[in-house]
Amino acid sequence: MVKERMEKMERFEELIERVFAMMHGELTYDAEAVRRAASEIQEGAGKHMTTLFPEGSNETPSEAKDAIWRDFESFEHLALMLERWSAELAEQAEMQPRGNLPKRWEDAEMGPAMMEGGGMMRQSGSVFAAWHVAAACNACHAEFRSED
Repeated sequence: MVKERMEKMERFEELIERVFAMMHGELTYDAEAVRRAASEIQEGAGKHMTTLFPEGSNETPSEAKDAIWRDFESFEHLALMLERWSAELAEQAEMQPRGNLPKRWEDAEMGPAMMEGGGMMRQSGSVFAAWHVAAACNACHAEFRSED
């Protein structure tokens, strides 16, 4: 179980890195590739993700903190947010990216930072959704992933 979820999280990281690279022009923007990446994340998020974390499955080499099982409701909420925003990204993939994203997906966060650099209203749907996908991952990592 631990190996399966670690591989899934590594795959999500590869996908969001590719999406951010396309939105920054480092790779040619390909709406179909964005849609496929977002759909793959969506399919692995939500309830599917939470089933990968049965209680007591934090043995080495797991990076999961015990906090997941102490506050499973918050963990589940973030997994569902990831599912929702990746679905939105898949839906908005046809829209050419317009707006500012942090260079690295790991720097996307919810809150006031989203208002900087052009404001939320000037973000295209795909950029707005990509930001939220990354921010959901980052919020979960900050709360529930050990960086040892």
